[in-house]
Amino acid sequence: MSYKTSYKKTIFTGTLILTLSGFLARILGFYNRIFLSNLIGAKELGIYQLIFPVYMLCFSLCCHGFETGISNFTSRFFAKGQTRNAHRLVKLGCLLSFFLSIILMFFLFEGADYLSTFILKEASAAPSLKIAALSLPFVSIKACLHGYYIGLNRSAVPAISQIVEQITRVGSIYCLSVTIFILGADARIAAWGMVLGEGVSTFYTILAYFRTYFLENRNSLFHKKAIFKKKNTKKRADTHRSEPALIPAKKLFFHFFSFSLPISINHFSLTVISSLETMLIPFMLNIFFQSHTHALETYGTLTGMALPFLFFPATIVNSLSVMLMPAISSAYDKKQHQQMEKTISASLHFCILIGIFSTFAFLIYGTILGETIFHSKEAGEYVHSFSLLCPFMYAAQTTSSILNGFGKTKQTLYHNLLGVGIRIFFILLLIPSKGIFGYLLGLLAGYSLQLLLNIYYIYRTIPFSFCVQKTILYPVITAIICGILSKKCLEIATVSLQIPAFYILAASGCLYFFLFILLQLLREYVTTQLGQSAHIK
Repeated sequence: MSYKTSYKKTIFTGTLILTLSGFLARILGFYNRIFLSNLIGAKELGIYQLIFPVYMLCFSLCCHGFETGISNFTSRFFAKGQTRNAHRLVKLGCLLSFFLSIILMFFLFEGADYLSTFILKEASAAPSLKIAALSLPFVSIKACLHGYYIGLNRSAVPAISQIVEQITRVGSIYCLSVTIFILGADARIAAWGMVLGEGVSTFYTILAYFRTYFLENRNSLFHKKAIFKKKNTKKRADTHRSEPALIPAKKLFFHFFSFSLPISINHFSLTVISSLETMLIPFMLNIFFQSHTHALETYGTLTGMALPFLFFPATIVNSLSVMLMPAISSAYDKKQHQQMEKTISASLHFCILIGIFSTFAFLIYGTILGETIFHSKEAGEYVHSFSLLCPFMYAAQTTSSILNGFGKTKQTLYHNLLGVGIRIFFILLLIPSKGIFGYLLGLLAGYSLQLLLNIYYIYRTIPFSFCVQKTILYPVITAIICGILSKKCLEIATVSLQIPAFYILAASGCLYFFLFILLQLLREYVTTQLGQSAHIK
């Protein structure tokens, strides 16, 4: 298999597996949010969402750097045949991450009352924050093991783990709602669902790792026995050379820690600023509405109902970004400039295409989605308004992964911090007077600047081609045509068919999707045929 084929296959296969699992997990997550919104209401959902800025700070400290470090070094060790060093690294990473997570868990548990009252400005969030703290040890181990599998380009285990986590979360929340919380549920039930989901998915990931470890050691043992039976001295020497020496524990620790620590600090810094952004929104909404309850309800509707719709198509972009970074990094090291140029152009075209498709889908169906799925007109209006963000969000994420693949992690951090800083500026400046519309303007400004800076630095590193007609103009025209046709069919079906609105909406959405894909494929076919004809002439 050629490098070009394996390069494309690695990205495509990993992206496909993560995308399919991500879609299933998102669907389960939607069901969970619908159930929660009906069970505990928008206010309690807002309180639950409010704990995540603090929780994600702890997560970034005990998980992110370790996961990335294990992924990076695992790919290097296996490329050199040093499987034992890779497994020693996994054990070291899990031990360090778990130890740190225990410290952070106690800190979060004991300080929940203070953090909720004085930082989050919502004392009732303390019980949920204490419960959520219990999930940190599970998450720390799972993140390290996921890093190992991503480093091997085996995305199946992380994908299945994600599905197991969502199934357990949904099932446990339902069971708790009909048993312990039967007299009345609040934000705590969602926190318990998160803990149980993380615990079960971590248990699955540990079992999968032990199975992988056993199979690798068994194959290695059989290989050693086969070689040992051969009497040839040269082959015995080759056997000796095929056994890479173990890296001393101190050296392994130093290399791993020196790589993971800067990433953890960078990610923690970004998370601090992002958490500040998230915590400021309900506080500024309180000034706008002059009502604490209304502010929490609006925050819960936006973050718990509307934004998950916008993040749903991002599942493909997330999966592409995960697989893109190690692939770009490998090609960059091997100086495969032509391959990188094609990959960058194709990735940027793909994520903008998804963004344009999503924008028009939410412009057309956003209001109906909110009313049909969550029975909330306000959620539908937010989905409709925030749909303009999709191309900018998706492209910014993909270009950040490309920059990370080049090793420009500091540049990515600066761009992210600048984007978040602009969003915070708009939150402070506009939300008190414009309400949630001010936050939308901040998101547009922040993601746009981040995207432009990412593209500028990518182009400076590897100049790539970009066709405005192919990537923006034609998809926009296609989306408008498909949107008008599908919306007309939706109106006709709603009047003439006596079936639930959800099924009509789903059928209309599928029609929009297939028409859009069909026209894109038709354009590609026509372009290819014209190119071949011009080449023959």
